[in-house]
Amino acid sequence: MQSFQQAGQAVAEAQQGPTSAAARKHSYAKNRGRLDVMADILNCCRSPSSKSHIMLFANVNSIVATRMVASLAESGLLDSVHEEGAVVYLATSKGAGFVVKYLELQRLISPELVPAESKMNNPNRLNSLNF
Repeated sequence: MQSFQQAGQAVAEAQQGPTSAAARKHSYAKNRGRLDVMADILNCCRSPSSKSHIMLFANVNSIVATRMVASLAESGLLDSVHEEGAVVYLATSKGAGFVVKYLELQRLISPELVPAESKMNNPNRLNSLNF
């Protein structure tokens, strides 16, 4: 359990603002937009993925996952495959092209935010894209 003095020091440090490199790194973070979530879902669906896997990988809730999967399927970027009584989702070649172009745009807009080794900003993503 934290003592009163330690708690006071923690509050004082928090009020001073970010001082470490890691804290400064995350100071520019913002909420993801629709295209970011779409790219996350399509990246996840490089291999057959269930909706629960998409939710975990793309860090979205069930409602967002359902709506995005429906939208991506309607636009031809994602296919649903019925196998063994379950539905899995798989990115189409058009969806793979979307992710490649998305990454190119990210590098053009803000190359410092897209490290070459991870390609995308979410730490839960796989480190390489093989489209």
